[in-house]
Amino acid sequence: MQSQSQKGYLFLLLVIVLAGLSGWLFQREKFLYGLDVQGGIRLSYGIQFDSDPKKAQEQRDKLPLIRRNLVRILQNRSSGALGVAEPSVQAKGETEFIVEIPGFKNLEEARQVLGSTAKLEAYHATTVVSRSASYRTYTAGGIKKGEDGNYYEVFIDKNNPSKEVVPSDPAYRQMIAGWTKILDGDELAQASIQNLNSGQAIPTFKFSESGARKMGAWSRSVMNRGESLAFVLDGRVISIAPLKDGAVLEGDAVIEGQFEPAYVRNLVELLNAGALPVQLVETSSMTVDPTIGSKALTQMVTAGAVSFAVIGLFLLVYYIFPGFVALVALLLYMLFTLTVLKLTNATFSLAAIAGFILSVGMAVDANILVFERVKEEMRDGRSLMTAVELGFKRAFPAILDSNACTILTSITLSIFGTGPVKGFASTLIIGVAISMFTAVVITRSLLVFLVGSGIGNNPKLFGLERSWFGEKYELTADENPWPIMKGTKKWFLISLVTIIPGLICVGMGGIKPNVEFSGGAEAVFILPANSTATSASITKSFETNGFPGSVVKIASDGTNKLAYATIPPHKGVDLNSEGIREEVGKASGLNAVPSNFSTVGPTVAQETIDNAVKGVVISSLLIVFYLAARFGVALGGLKNGLKFGLSAIGALVHDVLFVVGVAGAVGSIWGWEVSALFITAMLTVIGFSVHDTIVIFDRIRENLHRPQPGETFEHLCDRSVTRSFARSLNTSMTVIATLAILVAFGTATPDLKFFCVTMLAGILSGTYSSIFNATPILWLWDKSTVRRKGETAGFIGAAVQDQARIRAIQNAAVAETAAGNYGTVKRRDRVRDRARKDID
Repeated sequence: MQSQSQKGYLFLLLVIVLAGLSGWLFQREKFLYGLDVQGGIRLSYGIQFDSDPKKAQEQRDKLPLIRRNLVRILQNRSSGALGVAEPSVQAKGETEFIVEIPGFKNLEEARQVLGSTAKLEAYHATTVVSRSASYRTYTAGGIKKGEDGNYYEVFIDKNNPSKEVVPSDPAYRQMIAGWTKILDGDELAQASIQNLNSGQAIPTFKFSESGARKMGAWSRSVMNRGESLAFVLDGRVISIAPLKDGAVLEGDAVIEGQFEPAYVRNLVELLNAGALPVQLVETSSMTVDPTIGSKALTQMVTAGAVSFAVIGLFLLVYYIFPGFVALVALLLYMLFTLTVLKLTNATFSLAAIAGFILSVGMAVDANILVFERVKEEMRDGRSLMTAVELGFKRAFPAILDSNACTILTSITLSIFGTGPVKGFASTLIIGVAISMFTAVVITRSLLVFLVGSGIGNNPKLFGLERSWFGEKYELTADENPWPIMKGTKKWFLISLVTIIPGLICVGMGGIKPNVEFSGGAEAVFILPANSTATSASITKSFETNGFPGSVVKIASDGTNKLAYATIPPHKGVDLNSEGIREEVGKASGLNAVPSNFSTVGPTVAQETIDNAVKGVVISSLLIVFYLAARFGVALGGLKNGLKFGLSAIGALVHDVLFVVGVAGAVGSIWGWEVSALFITAMLTVIGFSVHDTIVIFDRIRENLHRPQPGETFEHLCDRSVTRSFARSLNTSMTVIATLAILVAFGTATPDLKFFCVTMLAGILSGTYSSIFNATPILWLWDKSTVRRKGETAGFIGAAVQDQARIRAIQNAAVAETAAGNYGTVKRRDRVRDRARKDID
C-alpha cells in the first residue's frame, strides 16, 4: 500500500512539473497566425520545365537539388527583397511551392519579386549601333520607368524611327535573342549599392572567377571599338553603354544610369537572393485583409470559451468528482497542446483554430469511456479502487483504436492537403496524441492518487445514480438487451429515407464547387452598414458586367456584412492580371475593391479534386487494415478482423452519403459551395464515425471472449450495443455541442460554417450508424457465414472453440502439477496466461 501511495505522489509530482514547464514555455513563445487571421499574400507556383526535351530531362534529373535551391531562394526573396520578417515557403509534392507572406499587401510587387528568374545576363549588343558599326539596326533610346516600377532601356529601330521598341514588343525579344551572351546569371557573385550625391543610386556587380575571365576576354576582344555592353534582367535591358577605350572588365562592373534608391535596393536584394534555376508559373494567389481575420478570430475564441464552459458543466454535473478530475486534465490538455503547437511553429489559421476547439470536445471522449466503465464495474460489485483500475484497463483498447483511426485520417489530410487543411490536420494529430496522454496518464494518476489518499473515496461522488442517457438499460443488458438486430430492416430503411432526399438534391446540381475545385477567383467585399445589396443583386451586376456564372453569398463576421463572390474562369479574362481587383469591384456594382481576393488555376483545381478522392479512398483503406489487424489478432485471424473492418466501412458509407446529401441540400437552398475544408470535414467524419463504431465493436470483442452459455451471436450483439449505447451518446454529445456552438456563433466565413455544418451532420449520422448500421452489418455477415459453412465458422463457434482450448490447457496444467513436472507446468502457465490475456 505504501508503494502504491509513493507511486501516486510520484505521478502527481510529474504532472505538476509538466504543467509548470508547459506554462513557462507557453509564455515564452508567441502564436504564429495564418494569413486568414493576420492578413497577407499567398502565392502558389509550379515548375515549368524547359521546352527543349533534353534540357527538361536534365532539370528533372536534378530535381531534388532544384527544389532545395528554390525553397532557399524564395525564402531569401521574401525576407530580403520584400522585407518580411516571418515568411513561409513550403514545397508541395515534387514541383509545387507555396509562399505565404504575412502582413504584406502589394500582390503585384510580390509577384515580380518571387516570380522573376532574376537572371542578370551580360550581352554584347551586336545589333546596336557602335562607333565602328554605324550600319546596325538599333540605337539606345534611354532608360524609362514602367508602371510596375521597373526600369528598362528603350530602343529605336532605324527602319521605323517614330516608334520606340519596348519590352512588351516581340521585336524587343528578337533583338536580344540576336545578341551574343557573355555571362549567364549564375556567374554573378554579389550585388551591392553605390549611392550618388544626387540622392540616386546605381547597382554594382562582382562576378565569379569564371565570370571575371569571360568578361575580361570579351572586353579585350572589342577594345577601343565602342561596342555596347548590355545587362538584361528577365527580358528587360536595364543598362546598355559602350565599353570605354582601354577598359578591361574583369572583377566587377557598374550599371550605367541613375535610379531611385528603393528600386536599386530591391534589385540588389533580389539578385543576392539568387537566380531561379528553372522558370516558375503562378498557379494560384490570395490576398487577405487582416480586418476580417481579426474579427473572425475573436468570434471563434468566444465560441471556443462557451464550448469549454458547456463541456465543463456537463462533466461536473454528470460525473461529479471524476468530472472535476477530467476538467483539470482538460485544462492541462489545452495548455500542453497549445505549448506543443507553439514550439513546433504551427500556424494558427482559422481552420486550425477550429480544429483545436473541436479537439477539446473530442478530448473528453476518452474520459467518458473510462468513467462509464468505472460506473459499470461499480454496479457489478467491485470496490471503488478496483473499479477505477479496471475502468482504465478495459476502456483503453477502445480509446487506442478510435484515436488511431482519427490519427490515420489526419495523416492522410496532412499529406494531401495544403494551407489551412494541413493546419487543421496537424492540430488534430497533435491534439489527439496529447488527449490520449492526458486521459490515460494524467486523469488516471490524479484519480488513483485522490481515491487512494481518501480524498475521493466516496462512491456517491462518482454519479452512480446518474443514468440520464440510457445507462439504466445496461443493468438488464445481459438478460434483456434491446433487440437491435431484429429491427435491422427498419434501421436500414430509416437510413435510406434520410439519405435519398439529399442525393436527389445532388443530382439536381446541389453540389456547387468553389474555386478550389473549379478554378477561378473568389472576392470578399465588406459591405457598408447601410448597404441594401443582396446576393441576387450582386449576382445580377456580375452577369451584366461580363462575369456570368458568378455565385454570391452574404455572411457576417459579427460586426460587418460580407459578400463572398465566386467568379468562374472566362475566356479573354486574366484573373491574375494587374488591375483585376478593381475590375471585379466595378463589376460587382458595390463601388469597392475586394478586401480579400484569391485565384486558383485549372491545374491546382484538378489536383484538389484528385487529392480529395485519394484522401477518402486511402483513409478508408487504412482504417480497414488497422481494424482487421487489431480485431484479427484477438478473434482468430485476419479473415475475422476484415469482417469488423469492412462492417465499419459499411456504416461509414452511410455517413459519407448522408454528408454528401446535406452538402447537396444546403447548396440547393442557400448556394453554399464545396471547398477543400468540406473534404477536411469528410475525412474527419470518417475518423470520428469509426470512433463510435469501435466502442461497440470493442465490447463485442470482449463479450466473444466470454459468451453466455448457449448464447447466439444475435443476442451477443444486442447486449454489446445495449452496454455501449449510453457512452456512444455521451462521447458524441460533447462534440455535437461544440460544433453546434461554432455553427451558431463561431464561424465568420461561409467555408468555415459549411465545414462545421458538415461535421455536425457527419457526427449525428455517425452516432446513428454506429449503433444501427455497423453491428447489424456484422451480424448479417456472420449469419451468412454460418448458413454457408456451419456454426463453427461463425464468431460464436470460434469463441466456444477458444474456450475449449483454454480449458484443455488449464486441465493439462493441473495434471502436470499433480505429476510434479514443475518446469513443464511453468511453461504451460505462460501459455495459459497468454491464452487468457484478453479475458483477464
